[in-house]
Amino acid sequence: MQSKQIFAPQKETVAIRELDIPAPGPREVQVRAEASIVSPGTERAFISGMVNTSGIFPQNLGYSCAGVVTQVGEQVQGFRPGDRVAGIMFHQSLSNCAQEKLVHVPDGVCMRDASFVRIGVISMQGVRKARIELGESCVILGMGLIGQVAMQLARANGAYPVIAVDRVPSKLELARQCGADIVIDANQPDYIEQVLQATGGAGARVVIESTGFPGPINDALLMAARFGRVVILASTRGNTTVNFYRDVHKKALTIIGAHISANPAQESYPGYWSFQDNGKAFLDLIASGRVQVAPLISEYRPFAEAQAIYERVLGWDKDYVTTVIDWREA
Repeated sequence: MQSKQIFAPQKETVAIRELDIPAPGPREVQVRAEASIVSPGTERAFISGMVNTSGIFPQNLGYSCAGVVTQVGEQVQGFRPGDRVAGIMFHQSLSNCAQEKLVHVPDGVCMRDASFVRIGVISMQGVRKARIELGESCVILGMGLIGQVAMQLARANGAYPVIAVDRVPSKLELARQCGADIVIDANQPDYIEQVLQATGGAGARVVIESTGFPGPINDALLMAARFGRVVILASTRGNTTVNFYRDVHKKALTIIGAHISANPAQESYPGYWSFQDNGKAFLDLIASGRVQVAPLISEYRPFAEAQAIYERVLGWDKDYVTTVIDWREA
């Protein structure tokens, strides 16, 4: 079978190619894509060969996709042709995916929204690891795609107040529309002091760092309350110099690494859920209306317009959040 794929043939270059896709392996599910979502920070980093990326080209692109099952391997259980599914797949029209990386799309959730599943899982596992208790203050530092979803999940998990911090006015307004209790402009020289004031002078019980830049990690430590937790959710591209004695040790902070790879493949346990369990929970939250992803979509474009999509990604458009790519014509 033939598949069309968006890929990076070399640094800072994006193109479309055709691939031969074999029959699915024994534990694989073959999926015909309908929608996939761009993760701007991660994909920009890999296309540009930034720090903490492989730097190897050509490189497959893509993150999270929703589509319809066409075939299943002989050992696959729980999936059959015709099922609507979402999971971890590249930006391509036909994929073979490990069954552990797929979830069913519930009734009432469109494929466009279901394509956010991996974004939801990344954000959700970070919020879970923070162990937020009802009424605990929570700062989300960086209101890009991951930060916007993490903010909604922290709110759904009982955090109050939920404070959104960013430098871009449009992203702060979007956070407000999606449920942030307080928004703070990080361009203001006293923005850390504003966070402290919003939390009664104590600082936030939980700070979730989702900018992906090394500098704001120090700000996250400064705005955290004594005995607070700082979650490193975004994949930081660079090195951070930290005064651990002053900013961590004396405040008795807990720093939590929250990369999606550090989660169980099969069985979930408290704070550490599998992709499938987190994915199902996230799509159920969308179905119930407790999480909304449609406001986060900057544009919805066909795969054939890949060059235009990634020009916006690589151009660091400050107002851009994400693109949902339409594969139905492939």
